[in-house]
Order: sequence, then C-alpha cells, then structure tokens
Amino acid sequence: MSAVYLTIIPHITQSGIPYQHLRISILNENGIITPNDLKGLKLPKEIDYSQGIVIEGKAPIWLYGYLVHECHPAAWVGCYDTRLGAVVVATHTPDVNIAQVFKINLPDTTSN
Repeated sequence: MSAVYLTIIPHITQSGIPYQHLRISILNENGIITPNDLKGLKLPKEIDYSQGIVIEGKAPIWLYGYLVHECHPAAWVGCYDTRLGAVVVATHTPDVNIAQVFKINLPDTTSN
C-alpha cells in the first residue's frame, strides 16, 4: 500500500469557476514520506484535464513538484496556500493567468 493517497474532488471557486481539488493525504502514522514513495504514485483516473486542478494537503515540496508536473495536461494548475487561496502555477488557457489567485473554500472532508 502506498503511503500517499490522492483524492480528486469536483469543486468550485468562490467566484464560480469549476475545478478539481486534488487532496493529498499521507497515510503513514508519523506523517513522513520518502522520495521512494513517488514510485508507482498515480493520479486518480477520474481527473478531467479540461478543467483546472488545485493541489492541497500537508506534504513535502518535492511531492508538490511531482504532482504539478503530472497535472500538466490540465487547463491550469494551482497550489493551495492557506493565507491566499489557490495560486495558479501553470496554465494552458487564456482565461487563467500565472500568479492568479482564486479564493476557495476547502471541500468538506466528511463527504469524501
């Protein structure tokens, strides 16, 4: 079993833009993973790359780097910052710009 669990949750920004929320969960009791945990890690199959993806969860920066790379085919990719919201770090659409920040409410964890 992988120490990293990825969940995709259909969601919407506070301004009404639909996107997919990619939640990272670390399953190890101590919350620590190693680079070996990247081996065999796959994105959820139900991702719709025609929408944006926001990555969120407590994880090392190298896991975020890997996930941004893997999400590259999506319309846009953002990383969630608790102070700002979803910060766009990659885009393939003229409707969304690099450094654009979307205000979002985190998806309810009890409905997953």
